[in-house]
Amino acid sequence: MSDGKTSEDKTDKGGAVKAGPALKYSLLSISLVLTSAYAISAALPAMQKSMPDRSLAQIETLATVPTISVVVMVLLSGWIAQHIGAKRTVGIGLLLVGVGGTLPAFVTSYPVILASRLVLGAGFGLFNSLAVSLLSHFFSGNEKATALGFQNAFQSIGSAVMTFLAGLLLNINWHWSFLVYLAAFPILIVFWIFVPEVKQDQPVKGVMAGQKVSPGVIGLALLSMVYVCIQAGFTVRIPTIVTDAGYASATEVSNCQSIATIVGMIAGFLFGAVYKYLGHYILALGTLLMGLGQILAAFSHNIIMTGLATILVVAVSMVYIGTYCNNRASELADANSVTLATSFVLVGCNLGGFMAPYVLQWVSALVGSDQNVLIAYGCFSLAVTVFALLMAIRIQGVKRVPTGRDA
Repeated sequence: MSDGKTSEDKTDKGGAVKAGPALKYSLLSISLVLTSAYAISAALPAMQKSMPDRSLAQIETLATVPTISVVVMVLLSGWIAQHIGAKRTVGIGLLLVGVGGTLPAFVTSYPVILASRLVLGAGFGLFNSLAVSLLSHFFSGNEKATALGFQNAFQSIGSAVMTFLAGLLLNINWHWSFLVYLAAFPILIVFWIFVPEVKQDQPVKGVMAGQKVSPGVIGLALLSMVYVCIQAGFTVRIPTIVTDAGYASATEVSNCQSIATIVGMIAGFLFGAVYKYLGHYILALGTLLMGLGQILAAFSHNIIMTGLATILVVAVSMVYIGTYCNNRASELADANSVTLATSFVLVGCNLGGFMAPYVLQWVSALVGSDQNVLIAYGCFSLAVTVFALLMAIRIQGVKRVPTGRDA
């Protein structure tokens, strides 16, 4: 069924709404900014120079702190949408992203920038879940599956483009890097013009009622928290490591992160095929690549090696680890507890991102240098790989996962 001729599309109470290309791409456009919190990571070294009274951990927190308000608003967004409507909720979220995201372009006060980053995260949290649920409202069947696949791709594309542009604007000064969040305003206009209001017949309440989580789900949430902490730590610290070493600029690091995002998108598309052949062993592959990437970065003396390490750490390994944790959590949860299970993993991810600068500071004090931090993270991941292999052997010994050899 083509986009422009879906006569049986879902509708709101105001009348029939054709889910044509304008509506589809207006809905997808909000995902372009959804994962851009770290887009300005390359600006952190320059920001520290302009705020010498702040520690490196405090500066790096500016990149990760949006995750806290994301968690809060994700939990509240359903209730808010029920009371003011999904369209207004997304609209307010995009407005907060635009205002909170760009404010640091005009101020240098650390408390003000910190508050603006929290506002940015609140905006993301308001429409995080709605970016998916609105597609499910207007589309069904294969058309919905295709749209959801596009949604993931739009997130990666948006993150890559915004990171690249932030790196280019960094050549002017670090303030200009934050102007990438101006993208939220044209997206808001397009969304408001082409997307109708969605009215819910039933109130959103008791979503978590009667749900429970197993120890396995809690373990996956903790694993997600640890690895997002490691990944986010790498993302915010690698610009400082590279610029201090003097073999590349922060803009070049930003370009590497943009390329890594695109590779991550490709890895996401291929996850199903890789999982078909490896089954539960895919987690061990993810932790192995994470360990190798960290150690490669620790001994890198050129931007090519660092770029490869960034791809392994930021993109490929986290696609395998993160997607596996979400998928496995849904398998371990009872039929009526999937929402709670996936929420646990989401909260773990966001807490890990927030903790990253402080864990980096603690580990750095413990081992003595940023290079040793990367080596420590790498060795930790290699140790987890052994554990993941043993767990995969145990799981697949109990319940076979179809692989390519079974075909």
